[in-house]
Amino acid sequence: MECYSVHVQTLAPAGALHSVAEDAAADKLMDMLADYDGIVSAGAGQWGATISIEEPGPVRAAAVAAALVESLAAEAGMPQWPAVRIEAVRADLLEEDNARPTLPELVSSPEAAEILGVSAQRLHELAAANAAFPEPMYELRAGKLWLRDAIEAFGQRWERKPGRPRKAAAAG
Repeated sequence: MECYSVHVQTLAPAGALHSVAEDAAADKLMDMLADYDGIVSAGAGQWGATISIEEPGPVRAAAVAAALVESLAAEAGMPQWPAVRIEAVRADLLEEDNARPTLPELVSSPEAAEILGVSAQRLHELAAANAAFPEPMYELRAGKLWLRDAIEAFGQRWERKPGRPRKAAAAG
């Protein structure tokens, strides 16, 4: 037997997409699923439940969990909408997935300058004048944010020229 986290997602029929499960019914279902570490979520036109269950494999875990959730949901007074997603994940794999970052690593101007070994002023010159310089992912009032990987890749392919950059000749 292995422990699985099983998520059952329901969806309202086309004519009832704005319907919402009653809070009291969702709370009752959550109480009924307490022995399974149950979590219930509900929104417009959908509700779902996630439980932990021990079964010999993911297909059996999904089937047993779906039947349990469906039965208890009816008893709790949840809308009897059809399941549109049933996902069983072995608990250890879910834990590994949850430990991985979900957002890419971003860097600000000072960090990007440090990665490239240049001053903040030189970084802004590079960003403005070098077509190969990566576009920022975000431009906030506090400054620009770049993907760390993009800045590091630029640093590897950037052909540095020794010395100070030449200034443009003054028009006379």
